[in-house]
Amino acid sequence: MQGTRYVVRGAKMCCNCGSHARRINLPVSHGSYVNGKPVMNSEDYKTGENIAHFGICQSPSNPSNATIYLIAEDGQNIAGKPCTPTICAPWLKAKEDTRVEGKAALTTDSQLICGYQGVIRFLTDGQNDE
Repeated sequence: MQGTRYVVRGAKMCCNCGSHARRINLPVSHGSYVNGKPVMNSEDYKTGENIAHFGICQSPSNPSNATIYLIAEDGQNIAGKPCTPTICAPWLKAKEDTRVEGKAALTTDSQLICGYQGVIRFLTDGQNDE
């Protein structure tokens, strides 16, 4: 990914403690679009609504005693604690001088911090993703 770009619904993201990449969701558009896709803002950080789980959590801070079994992105069977993102604050490094429904626009530089020490970052901007 070259340069900083605006993030739209469907952009791929990952957590440094998670085993799987996921796409950001936006149930209802804020009314701003890039390439016909809705642009995200700094308040789009709600678990279950915008942010899905990232598979298996590698963080030693994750208090779960449960074990889940998944197929990793490379096809291998993996086991570990389930990822249950605990997001308590809006996205960091949002573009304050560009507003989307009154909130700072998300860019590929934006990051979320999980309560279990994970850092969520964008892998794509979603603008040309299928």
